[in-house]
Amino acid sequence: KPTEAVMSPAILLTQLLPLLVFLIVDAFVTDVRISILAAIVFAAGQLGLSWRRTRKIDWFVLLDVGLIVALGAVSILFEDELLFKLKPAILEGLAVLLLVALILAPDRFLLSYFGRLLPSGTLNSEALGRLRTMFVAMCLLVSLHAVAVIICALTASRRIWALVSGPGFYLVFLPFLAAGLLRYLRARRGI
Repeated sequence: KPTEAVMSPAILLTQLLPLLVFLIVDAFVTDVRISILAAIVFAAGQLGLSWRRTRKIDWFVLLDVGLIVALGAVSILFEDELLFKLKPAILEGLAVLLLVALILAPDRFLLSYFGRLLPSGTLNSEALGRLRTMFVAMCLLVSLHAVAVIICALTASRRIWALVSGPGFYLVFLPFLAAGLLRYLRARRGI
């Protein structure tokens, strides 16, 4: 049995909610500061609800909310939404650093770390090569998306930026997921 909880995909999806609040408010008001403030308040509320429900601080959610608050506050202070728009790319940059660390980590560390998260015997030293290959692919895809977010933050409209920075993240992974599903089906059929 795992001794630590694995990060829920719902946590990743909750990152979209402040973005949606920003877009909804932005559709009704002309002052971008009000839209950013609405996203900040919503993100802080999310953190409060998460803590109330579990009585624990989820560090990933805290980092996300912290970035929204810090970059949103700077954006409001300087009346420039660019830093707020760059938040997804900054978070993804941190994720890329973590992935690179996992790619370069010794086998002993990976077996110990993931051994706590997975049922006993699930991960062996032979599977580490595939795991590293997956980390490399994820690193490339996350980097690609971060670059797209930066380009859109600098050059595109808010709506295009929102499309790329929100749902675009998941769309980048579709080919990766399709290839994995195809491999699984081929292995299952013995092709």
